[in-house]
Amino acid sequence: MRRASRVAPLTVVVAAVIAAASVAGFYSFKNSADQQERTLLESETSQAALYVGTVLSEVGSILDPLASVVSLTNGSPSAFTAHARTVGGGLLNLVLAERHGTTYQVQSAVGTRYSVGQTLSAAISATLARAGATLTPAPVRFNGKTTTALFALGPPLVPSGLAVFTEFSFSPFIATAVTAAKPFELLKAAVYGAPKANEANLLVATVPAGDLPLHSGEVMALSTVGNAKWAVVAEARSPLIGAFARQAQYIILGLGLFVALLVGATIEVLDRRQRYAARLVEERTADLRTTLSDLQTAQEALIRGERLTALGEMASVIGHELRNPLAAVTNALYLLRAKLGDPADPNLEKHLSMVERETAKASTLAEDLTAFVRPREPQKSAVELPGLVTEVVEATPAPANVVLEVETEPLSVQADRRQLAEVLTNLVANAYAAVNGGGTVRVATHRRGQEVEMSVEDTGPGIDADLSDRVFEPFFTTKHDGTGLGLAIVRRLVEANGGRVTLEDGLDDHGARVVVRLPVGVLESS
Repeated sequence: MRRASRVAPLTVVVAAVIAAASVAGFYSFKNSADQQERTLLESETSQAALYVGTVLSEVGSILDPLASVVSLTNGSPSAFTAHARTVGGGLLNLVLAERHGTTYQVQSAVGTRYSVGQTLSAAISATLARAGATLTPAPVRFNGKTTTALFALGPPLVPSGLAVFTEFSFSPFIATAVTAAKPFELLKAAVYGAPKANEANLLVATVPAGDLPLHSGEVMALSTVGNAKWAVVAEARSPLIGAFARQAQYIILGLGLFVALLVGATIEVLDRRQRYAARLVEERTADLRTTLSDLQTAQEALIRGERLTALGEMASVIGHELRNPLAAVTNALYLLRAKLGDPADPNLEKHLSMVERETAKASTLAEDLTAFVRPREPQKSAVELPGLVTEVVEATPAPANVVLEVETEPLSVQADRRQLAEVLTNLVANAYAAVNGGGTVRVATHRRGQEVEMSVEDTGPGIDADLSDRVFEPFFTTKHDGTGLGLAIVRRLVEANGGRVTLEDGLDDHGARVVVRLPVGVLESS
């Protein structure tokens, strides 16, 4: 098969160098543009902060005359009220307050917010207590809908124990002369009545509530309002350095990558012409090697087949020749026992038992040889696996020192029931023998993806990893009295029914686990 064409190293190196230079230029211009943008944004924000401080300081021009009246009249409430009405025009809350202990009480008020004799809150009282000749603002309060701002003046502009203040409320998101002024034309901004940007102290904003807080490259400047510092946070509505300056970095990157692609493509075309001839030679050589490998595999398979054929013929002859003498010996033993009576003489019984045991082994070997050499063609039908497992474990009961666990799913397969029972019986018997000193044997059936599994596992000593690939070979055994045909017969019967058999680690990484797998194509849900 033709391999995927690879890119020449020289092409990659040249293209990478040009591309790297383009990327470096891109980031260099980008950093320069970002720095210029940041500098301009900081300048604009500082101008906006200065403007805010200037505008809010005009509140002092309202309170200064009132403070003078209070000072000249020695705190006359009536004089304050008369002058406040001419200054506030009914739009502001203007209040004269007097200290009583730690709090302040209203002595005179113009507006709807406060009334004479009213005790002010602790927060307002704290602001009035530190008010002096310089305009003193209280932290702005924003309740989610409206903003409330308060500014106060105190001694020595008014007699000791007195203070004057004004308070007003408004929506911070309604456009005003302040937010429409020139310093805010290029900015998305929010002004906070505190040194830090906190939603609870929001004064005004030039963006909707859903766009706060600002996140995209914002900067902050402090505005001087009386004797306090208020935060102004802003970001640019559009690039301050201009659209072309902002796009120049991408133009440089695009041109650089285009040149890298063009140069790389030219080098690659020239290099591929040279590689084409070399690839043709390589493909022809690979085809020749594949052909030689196929011939070698076919030769090995032919030799293996001839060996198995010769082995089969020999096994057939041996099995046939053994069966008649063994039958004669078995009959002779039967007649001898009948002649000697039951029980026989203890000295003779030992020898008779040995002859019967060894004769049974030879008979089993003859039967295994016949089964291995001449397997019967499977007669497939629907086999219910739970019923088959129950039948086998009942016919092959576990020894007294062995715990048998059975776990089955309601599955059926198309297979030869007799052959499948022979397979399972052989595996269960081997597992019992493996845990002869005591242990656990588990028989299970499950569906695993596209296959159905029938497994027998035990907690015996297991089989060495070096020998696991040979256990299914004819006449290979790890038992001192085994024939080496049991698992070989299992594999032939499983393969005859369209499946495969493997050896794996057993329970808790001990012992052995033999798994018979049948493809999903022969599986039926029961």
